[in-house]
Amino acid sequence: MRKAAGIVLKAGRIVFIAVAVFLVFCLFFSFTTGPFRMYHWLGTSQSSYSFKPDYIILMGGSGYPAESALMRSWYAANVWKQHPGATVIVAQPAAVCVHPELSDAWGIRSELLLRGVDSSRILLEIKGKNTREEAMEVLQIAPQAALKNCLLVTSPEHMRRAVLTFRKLGFAKVGGVPTFNVSAPADLDYRDDQLGGRKIPLPEVGGSLQLRYQFWNHLHYQVICYRELVALAWYKLKGWV
Repeated sequence: MRKAAGIVLKAGRIVFIAVAVFLVFCLFFSFTTGPFRMYHWLGTSQSSYSFKPDYIILMGGSGYPAESALMRSWYAANVWKQHPGATVIVAQPAAVCVHPELSDAWGIRSELLLRGVDSSRILLEIKGKNTREEAMEVLQIAPQAALKNCLLVTSPEHMRRAVLTFRKLGFAKVGGVPTFNVSAPADLDYRDDQLGGRKIPLPEVGGSLQLRYQFWNHLHYQVICYRELVALAWYKLKGWV
């Protein structure tokens, strides 16, 4: 019994040390450009294309309204304006009990209409619950899409897995438009002593965008990228990519 407890305790220490080392690595890694490079790679490594799209497939996000849905709608509408002959497929799951006009997919459709997309060029795919099932359901509502030029619109971290998933299911020509955020062009530097408030001995951070924004953005990039790398590994094990 003592031996088993000792083994468990030793294993617990190893796990604790491993987690601590990983967290320290993440903190220091956030002060480098590595997290953004990883994020950029996921968004661009499989997304290049040189064709005129027949289908613009807006991949489902976290619901509507939400940042991912609004960003993807903006990008998809802009691509459609350049290629108005294309059909836009909104792949966003909807609960069976929800009336279609109250679903997130319908909300995204409304967003596309506001941005000038022709209603007759929009199809809704509301059954797919993950990337693979969404691709399978696209084939159900538009079987000809497998032989056409398809352009996926999704978040950068999701792009690589989405493109590989569609290709695995037999889509011949697949590219993508990763929905990268655009950095604010304004000068955000300031001096604390010009803004009033308490005079206490704190470091001056107004001139450091690294500490105020970039460090935290890079922590966020690491979280979503590590999650996506695990998802990619899972899809690989399942034979879905």
